[in-house]
Amino acid sequence: MRVSPTTVALLASLSLQAPSFSVGFHVSSSGGGSVAASTNSNVSGHQRLRIGALFSTTTEDNESTSATATKKKKKLGLLTFDLDDTLYPIAPVLDEANTAFSTAMSNFGYVGIQPSDIVAAGKKIRINIAEDTQVDVSADKAEDPLKPTTVNHKEIRLAAIRKKMEEFILQTKLKQTADDWATDVDDLTAPVIKSAEKWARTTVHSSVVQAVYNAWEMERHHAAERHLFPDAISAIKQIQSDNPNVIIGAVTDGSANPMLMVFSLMPLFDFTVSWEDDIANVQQMEQFQELSAVDQSDELSWIYRLAVQKGKEMSALTSAIKKKNDEEEDEDIEWCWVHVGDDLAYDVGGAATCGAKTVLVDLSPEYGQTARLRLEGKVPEWSTETEDELGAHKKMSANAMDKVDARIQTLSQLPEVIAELLNGKSDE
Repeated sequence: MRVSPTTVALLASLSLQAPSFSVGFHVSSSGGGSVAASTNSNVSGHQRLRIGALFSTTTEDNESTSATATKKKKKLGLLTFDLDDTLYPIAPVLDEANTAFSTAMSNFGYVGIQPSDIVAAGKKIRINIAEDTQVDVSADKAEDPLKPTTVNHKEIRLAAIRKKMEEFILQTKLKQTADDWATDVDDLTAPVIKSAEKWARTTVHSSVVQAVYNAWEMERHHAAERHLFPDAISAIKQIQSDNPNVIIGAVTDGSANPMLMVFSLMPLFDFTVSWEDDIANVQQMEQFQELSAVDQSDELSWIYRLAVQKGKEMSALTSAIKKKNDEEEDEDIEWCWVHVGDDLAYDVGGAATCGAKTVLVDLSPEYGQTARLRLEGKVPEWSTETEDELGAHKKMSANAMDKVDARIQTLSQLPEVIAELLNGKSDE
């Protein structure tokens, strides 16, 4: 059920209390038990946010309760999706977005910069950051444990845009100077070159950098809509038909947002959680790190806890609307959470740590997934991942192998697989 901003404002003004549905989504614990999400998920200051603070009942409570109570019927309450290489192939999407980047640069006078240049520049920047922080990172962490060890994808891309602009201005300035002095660029003195470099840095305006990035991001979402896997929309609609009360959200490590895909995914999604855009919501959480510095599944848990929290908020709103319309609620329901993604490390490992049932999207070759090349120790052409990050990613993926609850080769299989998970079946 989709909830409009007007409805949200109305409910807020009426001070409606969350009905029984908001008590929580039932999620499986890593030890085979089960816990339920608590409605109290606020954290103040540097308070350590643990799973116990998010979930209100323990495995022992559930076991003792189940011995005396009637077994509840499982229904899908929360369904979360990864986006890149799960609902569309990321390689052609980024290729077309980088072409838009090149076009935008030309429109601002920075001609001759190729689409692949932003990837190459981003890789260099990421490597430099890793080298610069390798020695000092532990000292920085001791001084400020919340300080990120690297920058995220968006900051790397913005830095890459600026770098290419500065290089273009520098080369143009040096050539003009050499021509004015009737000499070759290679013959210019060090003070002249240093002065030109300073001039190039001050000439590039942040608003132009942002405008080029905005063009890249806009085309990224347009390209994602064009390249959606053919059975993505029909599969999600079938799941909604089978599970009328399900809340659907996106959990992503990049800049993709289904709410910006207005012609395809937006009508089907209730919320999105992004590693980059939701940083402000977790700056006071324990052990916050940038994604590139993560090497354990439990370090991914904050983004999934945030997804559960948002899912609970949306379910409270929809349940309040039903209650307002005098629709009866079935108390003998166990609301479940399923996460769907293509990445063993981030999707399966991260979501399973927080208790979700996991579906690995391991599609047939014709779908064109490329992110899984990292399992073979290969870095996809579009990735800026360093060798150390690749090694950590591969290790996390291996550790997550036994956390896969189901595996699909086509998205059309997803509705049936979810039904089997709710009935206690699994193909793993």
